[in-house]
Amino acid sequence: MVSPAEAPVRAEACALCGGESSHPVVTAYDRMVARPADYAYVQCDTCALVRLNPMPSPGEIAMFYPDHYRPHVGEARRDDRKLINRLAIRYLYGVDSRSRSPLLRRLFRAISGRVMAAIREPLGDNRVLDVGCGSGSLLARYRALGWTVRGIEMDPRACAVCRERGIDVHHGTVFDAPFAEGEFDLIILHHVIEHVLDPVGVLRRVRELLGPAGLADVQTPNIEGAGFAWYGSCWYALDAPRHLMLFSPRTLRALSRRAGLDVRSLKTAVGTAILRQSHHYAKAQGRTLPPDLAARAAIVATAGGVPRSDRFYRTLVGPVARVAAAVGRGEVLEAELAR
Repeated sequence: MVSPAEAPVRAEACALCGGESSHPVVTAYDRMVARPADYAYVQCDTCALVRLNPMPSPGEIAMFYPDHYRPHVGEARRDDRKLINRLAIRYLYGVDSRSRSPLLRRLFRAISGRVMAAIREPLGDNRVLDVGCGSGSLLARYRALGWTVRGIEMDPRACAVCRERGIDVHHGTVFDAPFAEGEFDLIILHHVIEHVLDPVGVLRRVRELLGPAGLADVQTPNIEGAGFAWYGSCWYALDAPRHLMLFSPRTLRALSRRAGLDVRSLKTAVGTAILRQSHHYAKAQGRTLPPDLAARAAIVATAGGVPRSDRFYRTLVGPVARVAAAVGRGEVLEAELAR
């Protein structure tokens, strides 16, 4: 792992195993909003979970999210207007697709991975809950396919966007959401567990909300991905201080076991966008930011936007990222969990 700057480690219990012994991993910075603080990540000596040290309070966490935080402000998705997309929806992803031709279903299963990214085939009674649904873009796609959709979101601005879209969203957490046990066939947690103080408790509650044959679809950054090894504090998916914990295949499996969930599948995804943005941070911001807040703010303001990677890097990164994902070093962990 990346050698961190020398920093004291505060004794705190690990949220995964309860161990208090840990060692430094990397010192990071908020590269989205200039802040005077630096952020230390440590690795638990017992279970290997990587986490912020010291861990912030709930009140502090709420202050980490700026008004322009992208998942909260209404992301636009392209309409499914292409013929291949419409056919995939009709023969594989729509809730009535199970009555369609088995031959055509096999065909679209083979080609649909890139057509309908992040969408699952019909499951049970097609009731889906998106935990941390943001502005509701993914739920809107499921609703268009005929699913019954619900969301949970802590940001009031994102909840307002969901309601403008006509999506039923609970403003709060999984712990206070008014849903019944076994209510959902699919629960989505895309880039959620790295943001919460109690990931074990969150997944235990998810287990309660799943129906007997239900599935949880979990995505989270992979701290053992090639990007962190290459870029260290500039790794885009580090996203300090909003990412409180960072998981590896080992720690995600341990988390699932503690929550009473079985890991049906676990793989790493390519994540070329993460690598391009990390490359941009390394070139434009540098691995360390100056301690002076004004100087730090100037760097973040001028180099915190959309990456402009050089042409050679953009050409090279795709094949390299695919190889990394094939050997378990992809940027994102994708897990399918069941009761």
